[in-house]
Amino acid sequence: MSYAIIRNANYKKDNLAGLYKHNERKNTNYSNKDIDKTKSIKNYSLKQCNTTYLNAIKRLQKENNLQGRIIKTTNVACEYIITSDREFFEKIGEEETKRYFQTAYDFVANYKNLGEKYILSAKVHMDESSPHMHLVFVPVVRKLDNKSGEQIDKIACSEYWKGKDFSILFISYFYIFSN
Repeated sequence: MSYAIIRNANYKKDNLAGLYKHNERKNTNYSNKDIDKTKSIKNYSLKQCNTTYLNAIKRLQKENNLQGRIIKTTNVACEYIITSDREFFEKIGEEETKRYFQTAYDFVANYKNLGEKYILSAKVHMDESSPHMHLVFVPVVRKLDNKSGEQIDKIACSEYWKGKDFSILFISYFYIFSN
């Protein structure tokens, strides 16, 4: 039996350039020997980032008045790698594989009212041993400002993950999908 697999990683500003280059296949050489560059043409985006991740975050901060103190040690982006085993994708075929990743994208966009605007990129890699999606987003939470008492949107990775129920919800959701 196959399972949905999700891995979460958090990133600071200094790590975003390397992440962008890998996900968007901007490098010329890769240490990952599983990447078959002849198959990279099959990669596709559910959401394309037309600039670097750091520039996209700066733009979102400005356009949406995102609060939160951003220092060198602040996590400003999260990445989910969403996949299953190769046999699962071979069994369901190309169209269902596309639906699998679209369903995962939609789930993340709706989880905790994140919204698509805070998803920086969703890139499906078909050029490695098993298809997978890199979904990069800015962890924004809505909360009351302690000083003004007004609702604010804030970049807050640690607050976004309070409760840590995402993985259970996600796996349950995809169990339904796969049956």
